[in-house]
Amino acid sequence: MKRFATIVAGSLILLLATAVVYVGLILPRTAPPADIEIVSTPELVERGRYLAEHVILCNDCHSERDWTQYGGPPMPPIGAGRACMTRQTAVAGIMTSESNFPGVLCIRNITSDKDTGIGDWTAGEIIRSMREGIGRDGRALFPIMPYFIFKDISDEDSAAIVAYMRALPPVRAERADRDIDFPMNVLIRLWPEPLTDPVPTPDRADSIAWGAYLTAIGRCSFCHTPRAGRGIAGITGKEFAGGVPFAIGSKVMYSKNLTPHATGIGNWTREAFIARFKAYSEPLTVAPEDNTLMDWNAYAGMTEADLSAIYDYLQSLPPVEFVQQEL
Repeated sequence: MKRFATIVAGSLILLLATAVVYVGLILPRTAPPADIEIVSTPELVERGRYLAEHVILCNDCHSERDWTQYGGPPMPPIGAGRACMTRQTAVAGIMTSESNFPGVLCIRNITSDKDTGIGDWTAGEIIRSMREGIGRDGRALFPIMPYFIFKDISDEDSAAIVAYMRALPPVRAERADRDIDFPMNVLIRLWPEPLTDPVPTPDRADSIAWGAYLTAIGRCSFCHTPRAGRGIAGITGKEFAGGVPFAIGSKVMYSKNLTPHATGIGNWTREAFIARFKAYSEPLTVAPEDNTLMDWNAYAGMTEADLSAIYDYLQSLPPVEFVQQEL
């Protein structure tokens, strides 16, 4: 019996050692950044600006936000990063029993500054970090950077976003290195996956396919689909059904049902859907208790054609009843 216990203990130690070696030496799964050259043109920069400012909202995360305005639009200097989250920072967003950030994380400077930004990064390094979650140093990014969503950004649009970032005025903004607590510092190494195939741009003439693409890279599903705990995958069958609790200050708000159910947007016309976004084209000063995490002012900048395609896609979804998640 003693010999058996010794064997079991030895096996467990070997298994643990193997896991440590695997996580430490093999993960994160990564591939070298693509060796690509991007020739910047005014048209490419403008496409990148549109995507970054009105669809995927790079600047909402990589700039300080003005919470005196509805939706908290980004403030200058645009793209220079923002203050660090620490172990004393209450996590804004989806509410769970875990209320504080697990460590220290500073949102990076993505301007063209060569010392503190990404001015000397290659195009391949920028795109790999954006779509695969791997930094220039080969480390896994903390998944507050939604690379698991941005993996769907097409090669063409990725190039446009790089052109836009390189056109941002350089801002010197030092950001401290991260310090993530266990076990999150291990878990973040598990999620990145290299992209092995080209990512084509959908056909704009196919309104539903184009709307699905914009909805995906615009992160609509992430906020409007219930998830179990802090997982990154939504609950199957509840896609876009809303009811996800978010915290903004002391206020709790719930994301809307975007499916064509009666409790969602089933009775919305195309015109009403577009008008809902365009109503916030101009900044709106609000009291803190009346604010929202969704930057309506940014999304209002989307073209009516793109908003119409998103409407077509959402209307094509199975209707799901809105159910408010328990806190």
